Amino acid sequence: MMRLSLTQSAASILYLGFIQFFLVVAFLGALESVVVTQSLMPVISLQLSLTALGLAILLAFLPKVLPTKKIKYLIPILLITGAILFINFELSLWRHDSSSWFWDSHNPFILSFSAVMVFVFFLALIIKIKNPITTVKGSITAKVITFFAIFIGITLWQVTAVKTVTNVAVDAQNKIKFVETILNKNLESHITSLTRIKTRLEAVNADDFIKMVNIDLKIYTQDFEIISSMLLLDEDLNYISGTTYSEQFTNDGLIATSPITNWLKAAENKVRFAANSATLDTDTPIIMFSIPITASNGKKYQVLALLNLNLLIENRYIDYLSSFDTFIELTPKIYFAIDKNQKNVQDLNSLLSRYSKHYIVNEIVVREVIKHNVYSFIKDYSKLKEAAQIEQMIIWLTFAFIYILILATDSTFLLRQQSIVLHKMAKYDELTGLLRRDALNAEIEAKQVNCVDVNCAMVFFNLDGFSAVNNSLGHKLGDMVLQLVAKRLKKNAVGAGAISRFGNDEFVLHYCNISKQQLSDEITLVIKSLADIYNLGEVDIHLTVSVGIAMSDGEVISPALLLQQADIAMDNAKALGGNQFCFYHKLMDESHNSMVTIRSELQKAIKNEALEVYYQPIYNLTTQCIVAVEALVRWKNNGSYISPAVFIPIAEQTGQILQVGEQVLTQVLNDISTIAELQNICVAVNFSPQQIQQRNFTEKLYKLTSEKNIQPKLLTIEVTEMIMSEKGAIEEVLKALMNKGFNVAIDDFGTGYSSLSYLSRQPANIIKIDREFTIGAELAGQKRALLEGIINICTQLNKTVVVEGVESPELIGYLSKFNNIRIQGFYYCKPMPLDKLIEYIHNNK
Repeated sequence: MMRLSLTQSAASILYLGFIQFFLVVAFLGALESVVVTQSLMPVISLQLSLTALGLAILLAFLPKVLPTKKIKYLIPILLITGAILFINFELSLWRHDSSSWFWDSHNPFILSFSAVMVFVFFLALIIKIKNPITTVKGSITAKVITFFAIFIGITLWQVTAVKTVTNVAVDAQNKIKFVETILNKNLESHITSLTRIKTRLEAVNADDFIKMVNIDLKIYTQDFEIISSMLLLDEDLNYISGTTYSEQFTNDGLIATSPITNWLKAAENKVRFAANSATLDTDTPIIMFSIPITASNGKKYQVLALLNLNLLIENRYIDYLSSFDTFIELTPKIYFAIDKNQKNVQDLNSLLSRYSKHYIVNEIVVREVIKHNVYSFIKDYSKLKEAAQIEQMIIWLTFAFIYILILATDSTFLLRQQSIVLHKMAKYDELTGLLRRDALNAEIEAKQVNCVDVNCAMVFFNLDGFSAVNNSLGHKLGDMVLQLVAKRLKKNAVGAGAISRFGNDEFVLHYCNISKQQLSDEITLVIKSLADIYNLGEVDIHLTVSVGIAMSDGEVISPALLLQQADIAMDNAKALGGNQFCFYHKLMDESHNSMVTIRSELQKAIKNEALEVYYQPIYNLTTQCIVAVEALVRWKNNGSYISPAVFIPIAEQTGQILQVGEQVLTQVLNDISTIAELQNICVAVNFSPQQIQQRNFTEKLYKLTSEKNIQPKLLTIEVTEMIMSEKGAIEEVLKALMNKGFNVAIDDFGTGYSSLSYLSRQPANIIKIDREFTIGAELAGQKRALLEGIINICTQLNKTVVVEGVESPELIGYLSKFNNIRIQGFYYCKPMPLDKLIEYIHNNK
């Protein structure tokens, strides 16, 4: 079943079609005014043409966004207004009278087309409101066919209507021609008859002349209804004899006027006719025929035949043209009505005001001498209205065709667009616009046709610490970062034949016919560009990237294997600290396999909750009391412990560190809440950057401690100095933690990026000096001086100092000079499980 609702694309094509409709009307109207120079009435008047042009411009430049608050009231108003105007025009077209509020109310074609224009314009407005159209979408074929359908449909309507009007104009002209023909024929007939009278009377005996004249005048008047009267005048134009009518005619002075007197005295010996305003401007307009007669005795006479002009033209011959009223301009003040039911008109303005402006005026020639203008006015518009009603269907059928066409083509267009979108979605990543992982192999295979026996390379990118960004700032900002990464890759990886988003924060580049040095130079630039600050409005993000590169060196290596090697090289680059690239070599396979094994086994341990928590005591050297413990994760796999230095970096790379940290924190909080010995000392827990940057980390941690009735001061959050380079978000989290009452410790101080210059601004109340500074500090020298300097600065800044890696009594002896310094190291004890710790605490009270 065909849908009736319009999609955005269908609405835009229909709206464009309406604009084209008005432009076509404006063009055809202008063309008609130039080409059709003589017409009974215009089909598309100049006024209608200009209006159509104005409406086209209005629709084309309507605001793209209409006020939404008032829009619900606008559509009903438009519907009512449009309906009123449309009904007015249609009723004017279909009813017998011709009253209308607009345009030429008598022209049925303009009424018909005005109704269509109103319908189109208000429908276009409603479409515009319901479908805010900015650009014209949809099938090009539909747009082209729509235009030609409109052009052909309106042109066909115009041609048909013009032909109808032309046929009516021909009828009007035919009536004028019939009038001319009948008029000349009747005049010729009467001149012939009157000439016979002249011949007969001139042959009569002079004694019988008057008697015979009276007999002929009486008989002729009786035989011809058109002859109102006949009279006899002497040479001096004195009245001799006639009928009562002729006597009155003479007494009224109608013969005595100068023009008539001069005409009668003209020396012409033939039958003539004449008339003037005096004889015509009466209820019975008269044409006078002059019959000059010379009697047998030589006397001269004039016989006047007074013809009733009303009866000169026999209407029965032109009754089929009764839809026209016809007037002959006898004199500038006498417009003689051919039709008996119409009255004569005395001036042209009065005549034109009586009728509409639809008329034909032609000149007729009477007796090849006298010329008169004849006006033929349309009296009955019924036939024209019938034609306009029928021909209007051409336009409605045109729009019906266009509507069906648009719906049909739009369905096909939408299917095609959906197919394109699905194809694009299957090939390109929606977020970044880069190739999808599945499409990468097809793209590489297509390009390798031109890369035979040349070096190819696969470059594997992985963003360092991106999951922490997602967790702390949210996926929306994370997506923005990925989009910026994609743009930088496109901009700087100019030699890459294919760029793909391989995973969440993984990207792959494929190169063909490139040297190792060229590739190294380009990847260096790419890494540098990716390390630039990502400005996300109020937040600035700093990211680095680990890159692995695998090259074929001319060997035939499958893309899948090359990609696997690049992935291995990337893992190696990340293990080396990230923000760098490594080329793949075969020795990496062993470490990679080991990493994969550890990753897999670690996931099993996380799932089975097999991770353990060990605790290492922290002493106050002044009081020789245990004041804190550090919780350390331990993992026993296949009977032996795996060093945290091995599996923690892998967990950080894979994101497993979040699960590891969650299990350790849960175990520590449980231990604190259930073990009394831990409730009197502070417990330090290590947190990775990815944990710290999780959304609402502070609130979640505070909630967990509150649920366990653990005071925040009993928990120390340890972070490495290295993550302090991640300024901004992490610093704010640490400050928030301290505000909540938690302790914050900077672990491994002195080995990271901050160094001493950042010490005063670090959001931490505990500084743990890395064992790097304690090795050799038991002896006097640079190491001791450096350690002493750090301790003194931290003390001056009111930081609690914990010295890590203390293993010798000599170092203990040296450190004992500092007040309240804390010691952590094997000198006292190694990390131990909880039960051993409890026993140890009891033994060392």
